[in-house]
Amino acid sequence: MSGTGESSSRMEQLETLGLMAAHEAAIGDLYVAYAGALPAHAALFAKLAEEEKQHARLLAGFADDVKAGVVQVTAGRFSSEAVMKSLDSVWARLEEAKKGHVTALDALATAAGLEDGLIERAFFVVVQGDHPALKQLLETIGSETAGHRDKLKEAWATEA
Repeated sequence: MSGTGESSSRMEQLETLGLMAAHEAAIGDLYVAYAGALPAHAALFAKLAEEEKQHARLLAGFADDVKAGVVQVTAGRFSSEAVMKSLDSVWARLEEAKKGHVTALDALATAAGLEDGLIERAFFVVVQGDHPALKQLLETIGSETAGHRDKLKEAWATEA
């Protein structure tokens, strides 16, 4: 597959973008549940949740640009199965949190691990192009993800 994603069909590119947006939204839902379950960390998780949901909205907003060929998504960068496996894990954690089966240490460690994983796997490198709004979005998401990880690790360290 080429580095620009040109050998991926637009449908594959849209699927990849949709999975990325769904992943961000699921993390946002998890953080909302953590905010409700952990009053001492509610403000932190509520802020992170809103940012994750904003990431999801922004990613989904590029669907029209992908359809028009303005933005290219490297559909083969991640397998759909790998993203779905991660989504399944997030959803399982979400169900645990909704049932009240979560401690502050577990929630902070899980959240920090999710943010770390996104950074380590360069999750947002799948979207390529010279579109100025796209470049800004990727810079913002990358910076916010690193900030999320740092805030979570700091809270985790004070909790431990």
